[in-house]
Amino acid sequence: MLASPPVRKLTIFVCVIAVVAIIVGVALIAAHTQKTSKHSHTTNCSRQWIGVEDKCFYFSEDTKNWTSSKMFCSAQGSELAQIDTQKEMDFLKKHIGTSQHWIGLSRKQGESWKWTNGATFNAWFEIDGNGLFASVNADGVYSSRGLVDIKWICSKPRF
Repeated sequence: MLASPPVRKLTIFVCVIAVVAIIVGVALIAAHTQKTSKHSHTTNCSRQWIGVEDKCFYFSEDTKNWTSSKMFCSAQGSELAQIDTQKEMDFLKKHIGTSQHWIGLSRKQGESWKWTNGATFNAWFEIDGNGLFASVNADGVYSSRGLVDIKWICSKPRF
């Protein structure tokens, strides 16, 4: 026996509403999962470290020479900051202002710049000066002999 037209229309309407509700529910769950994953990604830096892109950065309050700064970062399971993108550079410059901070670039006399992990610097930003150790402030990246005590920045990947 076939259902009467009003019952059939009601059944179709209920089915359509159920399908729409399921689709909306799945979309909300997916959006929540993505938001949770994104939030986890942005908060997985240790206390006193700030996350930018796929790295965590530590900004010292103390001052040390380049070698001592490098040793401090190493003891924290990190390196003097390696700056790989313009977004990272812009963030660092904005965060530190006019204060000079050591970063993880150095070179031997007559050789090219290298990051503390041994990777060769691809010269995507300019380094002013003739020194062997690099530092950054809001105005740019500079080189010096590495003996002066200034603040420093450590970086490590997010896990």
